[in-house]
Amino acid sequence: MIPDPYGDDVLIWRLPVGEQRRPIDGQSIVDAPESWVRALGDVARDLHCLRYGRDMTVDDLEWVLEVNADYYVSIGWDTREGLGGWRIGRGLAVDATYGEAGVWVADTVQTQLAGSEFVQWPSRGWRLLTPSVRDAAPVWVDPDTGAVIAPLGQLCDRETPEW
Repeated sequence: MIPDPYGDDVLIWRLPVGEQRRPIDGQSIVDAPESWVRALGDVARDLHCLRYGRDMTVDDLEWVLEVNADYYVSIGWDTREGLGGWRIGRGLAVDATYGEAGVWVADTVQTQLAGSEFVQWPSRGWRLLTPSVRDAAPVWVDPDTGAVIAPLGQLCDRETPEW
């Protein structure tokens, strides 16, 4: 077992796709930060559409959300059959707004999928949508036109032929 770099001062939650939240057994008795739970859930819903590249299954995905002693967040998921695991924290605080958390999660997952899984997401094969904050909410934007394609979490509902 590799020692935890944060010692006992880390809160960890596992958040399966489709469920609101549940802590790892014995790890955390406090609720996960709502803005992060919402961001992870919305990105998980969007992972079901507009993926271009190799086939991958996200239905059994289980997010890992960690908050360290300095109140910084790390996210990731564990290795699953056919899907590599990862964890990343870039100094975003636990009290980030939903808009900030949503854009950071979407951008981080987009980068991880492209870099290690060779999957373009969200994409129709020629360009990637960009996560952005508009009116304090995270959205997917067409980088060429600046048009909002869909709010985070609603990408599958808003797929349009003109994009």
